[in-house]
Amino acid sequence: MNNSWHTLKKIHPPALLEARLQLHYAIQLIAATGAALAEPLPDYSHTSLAWNPDLEVFVGSLIRSPQPFQVALDPISLTIILLNKHSTPIASCPLAGKTMAEGLVWLQQEVAQLGADANKIVFLDYPPNDFPDHALAHGAVFDLRQEWGLSELVDYYANTYSLLQDRIAIHEEVSAIRIWPHHFDMAALMMLPGIKNGTPRTIGVGLSPGDPSYSEPYWYVSPYPYPDITNLPPLDGEGFWHTHHWVGAVLPASRLTGDDHAEIQRQQVEAFLHSAITTSTTLLKS
Repeated sequence: MNNSWHTLKKIHPPALLEARLQLHYAIQLIAATGAALAEPLPDYSHTSLAWNPDLEVFVGSLIRSPQPFQVALDPISLTIILLNKHSTPIASCPLAGKTMAEGLVWLQQEVAQLGADANKIVFLDYPPNDFPDHALAHGAVFDLRQEWGLSELVDYYANTYSLLQDRIAIHEEVSAIRIWPHHFDMAALMMLPGIKNGTPRTIGVGLSPGDPSYSEPYWYVSPYPYPDITNLPPLDGEGFWHTHHWVGAVLPASRLTGDDHAEIQRQQVEAFLHSAITTSTTLLKS
């Protein structure tokens, strides 16, 4: 087991909103490249990102061009990086002081030099009212005044990646750990055998950095098809059931105990995940 865990709640969780939005917009450059140039996959995972624990960056799909590459983002300095097929940086662009459009122009110019059709790279278009609005969408520039918040958010993602590797890898049918550009959540999908109500049985396990449901980071375990919300079993680790618009077990960051004690925090999140996955599996089998 990987016992690495960075102590969280150095910052009051709801105060991470501006840092989260800066980061959410920055990763759209990675998603746009994957959507335009990566081999299309039916689950749209070619637009997703991964966490590279060695480089400590978000990284997109491998783009097969005359010079294969990946687009990455240093999430603390908000720097877009191009990596070659050996994961060695070959070009970089700090986004601080630049607009989304300026970041896209730089990316297109660099990608064109690698032999790919850079003109195809455009920002993804999400459903109306289903992507957070921000001044960056209207010509504002990225800034690093939220660097302290960016660093804290990175700890959430790095911790969760380590935890999901330990907790999810033991299951036979499970997806890769992906970060989805639409809602910016890090998640893996467990597939259970058989179907329920004519639908494959799955359990989504992951971390949201905050969204309209909760204005702070939270871990979640969501069984599908959604179970009956009457008499849902209690959960360990201070978790509870969310039942508005979607059904899932939730542990908000503000409920973490053990301030300044990394191992206590990790044990609490582990207890929550174990309890929620076990309970969700039972609910789906009933």
